[in-house]
Amino acid sequence: MRLAMEWLSEWIDLPEPAELTERLDMGGFEDARVEDTGPDLSAVVVGQVVDRQPHPNADRLSCCRVDVGDGEPLEIVCGAPNVAQGQKVAVARVGTTLPDGTKLKKTKIRGVASDGMICSTRELGLGDEHDGILVLDASARVGAGLPEVMVSGERILEVGITPNRGDTASLLGVAREVRALCGGEIREPETAPPESGANASEAISVSIECAADCHHYVARIVRGVSIGPSPDWMARRLEVAGIRSINNLVDITNYVLLEFGQPLHAFDLASLRGAEIRVRRATPGEKLATLDGETRELSADDMVIADAERAIALAGVMGGRETEVAGATTDVLIESAHFHPISVRLTARRHGLRSEATYRFERGVDREGIVRAADRCARLMAELAGGLVAPGTVEARGEPPQTTSEIRLEAARANRLLGTEFDPAEICTLLGRAGIEASEVEPGVIGGRVPSYRNDLHLHQDLTEEVARIFGYDRIPTSMPAGLLSPIEPSVMPTLADASRDALVAAGLLETVSFPFVAPAEMEGLRLPEGDPLARTVEVVNPIKEEEPRLRSLLAPTLLRLVRQNLSRQADRVRIFEVSRVFRPGKARDLPQEPLQAGVALADADPLLPWGKNTAPLFFEAKGIAERLLNQLGYVAALQRTGVPPYLHPGASAAIEVGGQVIGSVGELHPETAARFEIEVPCALVEVDLSRLGALPRREPQYREVSRFPQSRRDLAVLVGRQHAAGDLRQAIQQAAGNDCVSTELFDRYEGKGVPEAKVSLAFRLVFQRSDRTLKDSEVTKAVDRVVRMLSRRFEAELR
Repeated sequence: MRLAMEWLSEWIDLPEPAELTERLDMGGFEDARVEDTGPDLSAVVVGQVVDRQPHPNADRLSCCRVDVGDGEPLEIVCGAPNVAQGQKVAVARVGTTLPDGTKLKKTKIRGVASDGMICSTRELGLGDEHDGILVLDASARVGAGLPEVMVSGERILEVGITPNRGDTASLLGVAREVRALCGGEIREPETAPPESGANASEAISVSIECAADCHHYVARIVRGVSIGPSPDWMARRLEVAGIRSINNLVDITNYVLLEFGQPLHAFDLASLRGAEIRVRRATPGEKLATLDGETRELSADDMVIADAERAIALAGVMGGRETEVAGATTDVLIESAHFHPISVRLTARRHGLRSEATYRFERGVDREGIVRAADRCARLMAELAGGLVAPGTVEARGEPPQTTSEIRLEAARANRLLGTEFDPAEICTLLGRAGIEASEVEPGVIGGRVPSYRNDLHLHQDLTEEVARIFGYDRIPTSMPAGLLSPIEPSVMPTLADASRDALVAAGLLETVSFPFVAPAEMEGLRLPEGDPLARTVEVVNPIKEEEPRLRSLLAPTLLRLVRQNLSRQADRVRIFEVSRVFRPGKARDLPQEPLQAGVALADADPLLPWGKNTAPLFFEAKGIAERLLNQLGYVAALQRTGVPPYLHPGASAAIEVGGQVIGSVGELHPETAARFEIEVPCALVEVDLSRLGALPRREPQYREVSRFPQSRRDLAVLVGRQHAAGDLRQAIQQAAGNDCVSTELFDRYEGKGVPEAKVSLAFRLVFQRSDRTLKDSEVTKAVDRVVRMLSRRFEAELR
């Protein structure tokens, strides 16, 4: 938020800019800074005229010796009639570039050397006065930069507002913080307007139909206004804050918004139908032409301001075009209200609207400042637009907001947390500076009354934070932590999650982080049967997007969505993963279960390698990634054909089993699922339930000495029935070959000519090696024979 310092200084006395920004930064504002909008005069310094003599060759010139606090005084020729000995002046030395672009050089003027310039306001870019030099205050320090001793333009305070401190999004809020952190008294402007004529209640009535979302509504009437441009001082202050000046009436509502943080709206009273204001829900399909020129279709979730016949504004978001104040407006209705923050936020998000009003309503406004802001607005309209304020306000109240009125704080508890030794009286004083009425209600116990504008205070920890903030975090003495610090063993799930990310990144995949929200159509696209537990999802009461009202029960839908998005942007190769939680409904009244999962998605838009050769099916790459992941996590995985989810291809998929439990799946995407997600290229998924995996015993890594002796390799090709999985054969071969077999890999699979229809040819490569000696050929042959007999007996395999 940006405010003119001159405006803020009307409300409270301010310290020097450097001290002010430091205090505000330490007090909780983000990046407080003071900006000067005038010319850059940092190279101009304060000098003192130590001697002035007439120029020997010119009647209207003077030869001055000027001390600038750095070495010998400068010899400067000056033509100003008002220069005098002892003055503090603005000096531009040789080499300085003035605001008009002039770069000063050492020169001779009528035969006398001049080492700089004593500047006038025109030469400094501060005005048109050039008949005399600028004379500075006698207290200015010699040698100081000019910006240190005078303001060269409009000085602007810019502060970052944190989301929990909506009360500081106003001049009054900043002034309160200055008072708390720097001291001083706030000087609020007059708010009570002069009233005359018929009572406001005779012109309008107000009713609230959605009481839970509108806590208080106030209307004031101002008659006989004249629309025109705003005064320059008001337009300038609005411009500094980033608000464009429109006309005096609209500008007054924005001006009061900046003063008190209370959004206001002005309706053309003559355009209202039925002499009533209703705060209600919109009817489905109702239309409203808003001030931005758009005609919007409303839903029953939108809260609107309406007259007797139609909606005239989106409550807390934007006014309607049919009732805006225009050139012919003479009578105005001022709206000041307290709306529920969530209701305003959802409506603004639904319609894609952001405004100064929504910014403040979303963070909460002062529930006791509604009438004050309406009064101030009416007073300014009377002063600046010539209006007559109707006596009284017209008000309606809904349900009172849920607020915290009093918080109790134990002084000992606050001191223990902060490492301080404040007594209760000191804590009460510090809280009082923050606007919290505090007193010792019991020995050592402080009761603090929460101001109506502090919507962020609810717990005793909040009061402790206020004590530290007002006292100054930098002033709290350093102390050693009390109590024992016991080492905490890292939990299984974060360790598994980090290890999974490391393994998948090492495999060449890119990590994604996606929102957990999914559309019903995406879940239906997975072809899960109606009774499948994964088909049940958690419904979100207030979804970010109306079309995505559910939380995912597995990672597949969001991964497939990202695959589609990448392919639509001409990505030829997609290799992504996500490690995140999914959500599954618990039992009645129980919170949802949130198991941790790792998911991988692969897709190839072009299955040809650069040299034109077809790549291997994606299933094998996905299978390799799954095996590598589980191996690095310390688990031995086996693949089985049963238990495969229906969104994977039945002929190119498998369930992943560890310790006799299915903990995931791997496979290519089922054609129907691919069609529903609009994926037209080969795609594969890997899903691993890390929560289930973490409950299983982990294999500790075994280290073996690197052998210095040669390996012996044997290739073994067998015919086996199609019903047998290659992984089962590989595992059986490894066990039968004995400890000397260090590796068993499948390197070929063949079916076709020369192979019976019901069988397939599988070729394995066995590697034998010992670490203490060279294996004899007879030993290797004996082991291979043992493997062949085992395959014949268990799998009815035939050696080719």
